[in-house]
Amino acid sequence: MRAPIHDLHVSNALTYLSLAAGVAAIATSEAPGGQGAACALMAGSALADTFDGRFARRFARSERQSRIGGETDNLVDALVFGIVPVVVVSRRVGPAGAAATASLFAAAFLYLLAVVLRLGFFSAAPDHDRFIGLPTPACALVWATVLAWQVSVPTAAVVFLACAAAMVWPVRIIRPRGAGLVAFAVWAVGLAAWHLTR
Repeated sequence: MRAPIHDLHVSNALTYLSLAAGVAAIATSEAPGGQGAACALMAGSALADTFDGRFARRFARSERQSRIGGETDNLVDALVFGIVPVVVVSRRVGPAGAAATASLFAAAFLYLLAVVLRLGFFSAAPDHDRFIGLPTPACALVWATVLAWQVSVPTAAVVFLACAAAMVWPVRIIRPRGAGLVAFAVWAVGLAAWHLTR
């Protein structure tokens, strides 16, 4: 009998690493002085996600393993680039009044809804040459960039809404290759280094 445990596969190692970094980001964000590490881990998740498909294709896989890998990646992305930024940002901005908290909750909900819609859209209609809307890992790097400074509740709400709109807006983004891919990787590595050394 086949069980979920049988779908663990080395080709998904970078996806599993991204998930581990996301869990660690949540855990460290609550510790005193742990916000920098949490942001570095979010950037690390984005970097792992950028290369997980290329890594997976280096392995011989059955059609089922390939399909399970894609589904696993989508679910991990929803957690790591959806839930993790909401938790980290909520802990960063600290307590606020009832109205401000409500606005942040609403903006975070719309952000999460956009993440789920975007990933569902990508799963149903994958395009290997371009993205429609801003990819979720890029939003994680936006947050890691914004959180290099102290963020107020209104600012956090605006960034949540801007990212949500960018993820679902009908704009074509060429999938980065060559110099574009290097630039994205440098952005992620640079952010991780910045947050860990400041």
